[in-house]
Amino acid sequence: MTKRKSALVTGASSGIGLATVKLLLENNYSVFGVSRREESPGIEHGNYTGITLDLGNLEDSDKQIRLLLDKQSFDCFIHAAGYGIFGSIEQFSVPQIDQAIRVNLTSALILSRLLVPTFRRKKQGCMIFIGSESALNAGRKGVLYSAAKFGLRGFCQALRDDCAADGIKVCLINPGMVRSAFFDKLAFAPAAKPENAIEVVDVAKVVWQVLQSSPDIVFDEINMSPRVKSIDFSGHAGKPGK
Repeated sequence: MTKRKSALVTGASSGIGLATVKLLLENNYSVFGVSRREESPGIEHGNYTGITLDLGNLEDSDKQIRLLLDKQSFDCFIHAAGYGIFGSIEQFSVPQIDQAIRVNLTSALILSRLLVPTFRRKKQGCMIFIGSESALNAGRKGVLYSAAKFGLRGFCQALRDDCAADGIKVCLINPGMVRSAFFDKLAFAPAAKPENAIEVVDVAKVVWQVLQSSPDIVFDEINMSPRVKSIDFSGHAGKPGK
């Protein structure tokens, strides 16, 4: 009997992370989902284990994932955690800047430093990071978010070269505007028509395609865009904070 594969997924309670969890479970994966908001994102499945963890707390993240890896091995890691924060640089407090970089960038480094050695020992593994179009082109009011996503992109490029000889695949997926809770607290969102946004399930399907590809092929970066880019600035009262 074929051994069930296992995945560690961050950002598992909503958006791309949750869609990925559901798709992996449908395909007989054992999934461990990391989420800050709740232990289980409403998934009733015997192959799902929820892990409550605030990735902004780097010390606790290191401790909990280290303990998890003492008893559980993984075939793949999908890092979908992150949140949007937009505005002019002078609008952000020092704690806001620190937290945004921790969650959107540093957490990827902290978890990778623990997972990479386990993949090296097996001479196989797949690491998929959800980036953003903001990692390709920085935009107005995107100083903080783009800084984190550009950093994530550079990290993935270097990690890919570091790990290639050990059979580890590293892929960065850069979606454009995705229709999800990401925009709930922001002052803008994709316009309402279907062609104005990517659906979370479509990003999850790309994750699945990467996982199903030959171990000898690496998708360095995958850029996804809605067919028609249109932004709605009405009805969204989100602010960058104080």
